[in-house]
Formats: sequence, C-alpha cells, structure tokens
Amino acid sequence: MKKSDYILIITLAIISILAYFLMRIFLNSTNAEDGTAIVYYQDDAILEIYLIDGTYEILDQDYDIHYAQGEDDNFYFTVPGSSGNEVIIEYKNHQVRVTEEVSPKHICRIQGWSSSPLSPITCLPNYLVIVIEADKGDDEPDDITG
Repeated sequence: MKKSDYILIITLAIISILAYFLMRIFLNSTNAEDGTAIVYYQDDAILEIYLIDGTYEILDQDYDIHYAQGEDDNFYFTVPGSSGNEVIIEYKNHQVRVTEEVSPKHICRIQGWSSSPLSPITCLPNYLVIVIEADKGDDEPDDITG
C-alpha cells in the first residue's frame, strides 16, 4: 500500500469516529423527560407511561397489565408478551427499559434505557413496541401559526 492509501484510511476512520460521537450527542440531546412512553402490543396501544413522574394510564382493559413500585423510585409494569410470556418494563429517572422478557437473543433487554423519540424499544419476538412521544405542550395557537 502506498502512503496515500494510509492517509485515506486514517481520514475515513477519523470521520467515522467523529460521526459516531456526534450522533450520540444528538440522540442524548433529544430526550423527552416530560414525554410519554406508549406501549404497543400487536399494534394496539395498551399502556401509557408519563416520563415526568412515572404515572401511567391503561389504555386497553382487555390485557392483563400489572404495576409494582420498586426501590429507589423504580416502577415496574408487567405487560403481555408472545405465547403467554410476560414482559416487564421498568421506569426510572424519566426513562423506560425492558428488564425481563423471553426471546431467543434477548434483543429487548439489550436495547437499554430510552427517553428519546428517536430510539423506540422494539421487542418483535414478543410483539411489543415502546414508542416515546415528546410532550406537545399546549394546543393553543401562537403568533406564527395563528
């Protein structure tokens, strides 16, 4: 390899590393601490968890959803999963994550904490998706939108 090849490889590596860190900073800056985590099971919205304080609202009474408070202001929600399995969602410090589930590679648990609308938690082996929606604020028109 020539000297120019080494320069090209090093330049591309530096650009890649910078792009990675910029994306991480951007994702962390889009956290919605006052948003809502909406839990979907088989395309039905079944639970809303308000990220501001951990309160919740059960949207579909047909499903067996349990709530428990843990130590250090943790809240645990047990929702249905595939084949009768249950998925446990944890809320803490304006974030949610899946802590227990049954799937081949534990994809749901590996995704970790989320409070950003840009990073939903998908648990497809259990037909579960957790989407974060930012607080829309008041619905009153402002000077620009009239």
